[in-house]
Amino acid sequence: MKTVGRLAALAAALAICSALGACGGTYGMDAREHVITVNASAEVKVVPDKASFSVTILTQGSTAEEASSANAGPTNAVIEQLKAAGIAEEDIQTTYTELSPVYGWGDAAIDDSMDIYPGGGSEIVGYEMSTTIEVAGAEIDEVATLMQACIGAGATGVDGPRYYVSAYDDAYADALAQAIEASREKAQVMAAAAGVTLGHVVDITEGYQYTGYRYAANDAAAAGGAEGGMAEMEIAPGQVSIEAQVTVSYAI
Repeated sequence: MKTVGRLAALAAALAICSALGACGGTYGMDAREHVITVNASAEVKVVPDKASFSVTILTQGSTAEEASSANAGPTNAVIEQLKAAGIAEEDIQTTYTELSPVYGWGDAAIDDSMDIYPGGGSEIVGYEMSTTIEVAGAEIDEVATLMQACIGAGATGVDGPRYYVSAYDDAYADALAQAIEASREKAQVMAAAAGVTLGHVVDITEGYQYTGYRYAANDAAAAGGAEGGMAEMEIAPGQVSIEAQVTVSYAI
């Protein structure tokens, strides 16, 4: 009898769950039957007008003090050269500094005439100091001149340029509008194939937005006039793609 009672109770519980599930399922199915949801994207090609780059000053010495002292001169010279070229002080940032020992073999004594100390080994044979300076807010047509000026002032390495668009927000808005228009075209094709009429927008969700090309406006711009220490070089920025992604649901 107990078994029969338990089975009866279980049957009653299942009946209630089934009824509740039917209600929920009908509501969800009804909602899905009345919309078409599509994903769409669009991109706008833009010629970048701003750039950033970094320069490195690497120096060596037989002692930590010598390596550090040797680094100070060219580092200060690079910063002064950038300021003289019109780069705003807030667009010049020291992002990395490291002073470290150089290891070699015991019989590889430090020679002041050596530019690069021997590597390997387990004995400290010298020291080297590296300083990295990040330069932002440069005009595209001034990047090559600025890089040359930094090298002429004592920089031993250059990394960049990295491109930015000062009118990024306008370009993204254009891409966003195109993406929404593309979503309607896709939904219209689906609606026609399904034999239904496409209605108003029910929901719009913006997708992932890459903001790496956005330039945070800084009124100071490079004015040029710096003289470089290398052969003339040309910077070709080309174009960058600014993309917008959307998910749109339309009533049917």
